Amino acid sequence: MTASYRSRVNALAVITSAAFFGANAFIGLSMGVYWLTLPPAVYVAQFFPQFSNFLYTIMPLFLLMLAGLILSARLDWHTTPARRNWVIALWLYLAVSLITIFYHMPLNVRLAAAIGSPIGDALDFYKSIALVGPVTEQNSATIRMLWLLGHIPRVLITLAIPVYALRAMAASKAR
Repeated sequence: MTASYRSRVNALAVITSAAFFGANAFIGLSMGVYWLTLPPAVYVAQFFPQFSNFLYTIMPLFLLMLAGLILSARLDWHTTPARRNWVIALWLYLAVSLITIFYHMPLNVRLAAAIGSPIGDALDFYKSIALVGPVTEQNSATIRMLWLLGHIPRVLITLAIPVYALRAMAASKAR
């Protein structure tokens, strides 16, 4: 393992995790404020097409971040303070993954089904674990609020991931 490899892997972990935080902050703050200005029915009509576009940015960052975190943690496994910080970053990654899988994906699939997207039918599992039933005009404002409130912990967690990655890098250099 060369210093150059370590630098590239650490950069991958920090840059992708910081970018992932930025993307989540943008979605929560910019898009969230925008969605709150829309009548609930218009929000339902616009959400899934907009969300689908976010995936082209979010998913590569999400997957590359995992690769960077795992490879970096592996390099520092023998250094206890660095390892501890990498492991915390990985647990935070797991937490945001679980929020996504069990909270947001079911809501996203319900919103997709509300506009007749085939995703709504293709991902029946998510509909079966959703906290809410089908999206209707009567509950669309509540669905929007549930989605946005559930996004707050995601933003906070994604802020912490690059912080712990930087702490791990500092602990590794301190040894």
